[in-house]
Amino acid sequence: MSSWKKVRNLFWQSGAPVSDTELEAMSDADFASLMGDSPLAVPSDSAADVEPVDVTDLAYQAVGTEVQIDFQAQYDAAGIPDTDEVEKLEDFLSRLDASLPQVSKLAAAEAFLGAIGKGRDAVLSDAEQKITRVRALLKGKEAQAQHAVEAEQVAIAELQSQIEIHRQQMQAQQQELEGFRHACVVEESRLQAARVFFGNAGKPSSGGGAA
Repeated sequence: MSSWKKVRNLFWQSGAPVSDTELEAMSDADFASLMGDSPLAVPSDSAADVEPVDVTDLAYQAVGTEVQIDFQAQYDAAGIPDTDEVEKLEDFLSRLDASLPQVSKLAAAEAFLGAIGKGRDAVLSDAEQKITRVRALLKGKEAQAQHAVEAEQVAIAELQSQIEIHRQQMQAQQQELEGFRHACVVEESRLQAARVFFGNAGKPSSGGGAA
């Protein structure tokens, strides 16, 4: 199941019924792109101005391509006020009837925010600050990964160089062995020839004798 399905059900509706099959067909990247096109979204080009975060000591769990990050701990580390407007609103909406149309959800959300003394701008500001932190984390991880990949490429190049050296040494040993073998064959042949020749020297001739 696509991980954005919960978000889609809470914050966004197209207005038209969407089957589970259609939900599954939309990837996380597709949904992120869809949300990014909204005039209320934090512009993607603003990520260029974000300073990367050092993720060396960042604790997260990774299983294959699935990674779980404690984003709340990161928001705290960034000094984002612990007011959690987005999370409170998300928790509230999760308790509403999932079949409610978006207009009803918006009306309920406005009433909820009013009840806790918050407004639309508070939610927008909270989300923007957290988006900035998320982008900084990603930028830091990209830099770390790039550095690690470059280090591995250097290591591979060094290994390939060592492999070539060992290959040449193996080739040299094989050539030396062939020369050694040839010298031994020549010497053994010389000694065999001497043995055969002098072994026959004391034998009587089989070609004839005295009358």
